[in-house]
Amino acid sequence: MRSHCLVVALVLIASPRLARAQYNVPSQASGQSGKLEIAGEESSRPASPGLSIGWELGASLDFMTSDPSGRVADPGLAERKLKFTDVVLFRAHGLVALGRRAELFAGVDLLPKQPSSTDELVWQGALLGARYRFTDLLSGYVRGQGGPGLARDGSWLAGEAALQSNVDIAEKTLFWESALGATYTQLFPDEPVDKAFWQTELLTRSGIAIREKRGIFATWLSFTFHFPLVARPSPGSPDPASGRALDPATRVGVAFGMVLGVSRSLDLFIEISLLDRGDVDDPSTTLPILSGGFDQNRIVFGFNRRFGHRRRAHD
Repeated sequence: MRSHCLVVALVLIASPRLARAQYNVPSQASGQSGKLEIAGEESSRPASPGLSIGWELGASLDFMTSDPSGRVADPGLAERKLKFTDVVLFRAHGLVALGRRAELFAGVDLLPKQPSSTDELVWQGALLGARYRFTDLLSGYVRGQGGPGLARDGSWLAGEAALQSNVDIAEKTLFWESALGATYTQLFPDEPVDKAFWQTELLTRSGIAIREKRGIFATWLSFTFHFPLVARPSPGSPDPASGRALDPATRVGVAFGMVLGVSRSLDLFIEISLLDRGDVDDPSTTLPILSGGFDQNRIVFGFNRRFGHRRRAHD
């Protein structure tokens, strides 16, 4: 979903028998890519002829907090201090693995909990994407995402594409993943505008993961940077109808998480992440998007349930 956007990214760790194409719930549902996945080893039995298909379902609760310095008379979610349990996102996703190399995935975000003084839509976004493993070291993904703007101000669409490398550093227990790609985000405000609001960014990500060899436990740490490339309308030439402009700055995200394999097909996970994005005192540096549009801290609790050939083998 992770933190929303036409985009999922991730960082995988798995047995070489696996398609290396599995995503963790936070990545798919929030748009905050960068998860180091340990879930599921394929059985060591010889594969049956034909296309091998596996699938998974997952869900999570995402607790969002923030502490902006700006204060306004009637603050929205981006401008107010959000305490633990003030804002909770529910995320669900489904994934289908087609053979050992390709995956298709989709997800949805709902907002079951928000402050009583706000009136955001319950539906907060949807995601659709695909990933393909070219070799054991190189894979790529594309994804698209969209949803409503904050304060019900129009809508937004986003896209992301990147190449990923996954390096086994220490005998399938320590892994290093890096990614390089680009993002595109477009806003569709409800108010009259004369210019299209859009921006592109260069995406870079790097992270490490430590994985217990049977896949029962793993922990990861990842860093993500977005470097602005082009934004329109710019502060030097704002939209004449609304007076608004986009002025994105370099942003960074840090994520730390753990996964526990409860059974061959079920994993529980927790992830703590921090996202830096702009300054609420200058709306042109942020985006009117609940998940990932402004500075925020997040704690995610969730599970992945795998079916078909995507089950962990007993050693």
